[in-house]
Amino acid sequence: MSIYELEIGWVRTANERSYLHWELLACDEVVGAFHGARDDVLAVLFTGDRDRFDTWARSLASVKSKGALQ
Repeated sequence: MSIYELEIGWVRTANERSYLHWELLACDEVVGAFHGARDDVLAVLFTGDRDRFDTWARSLASVKSKGALQ
């Protein structure tokens, strides 16, 4: 288990916050998420390896970039 930083600067609306909340809950590899010193980053306790975390984090951002949350 490791702690990774998840950039959440793209989360601005209530829909985006809700989406992020549910994605954090739905991912079996996320054990916890915590706010740190910066508002645009979460510390995520993740059971998978770095490559798996990066893939998961990119999937969150890709939904936003495709406009699925608008």
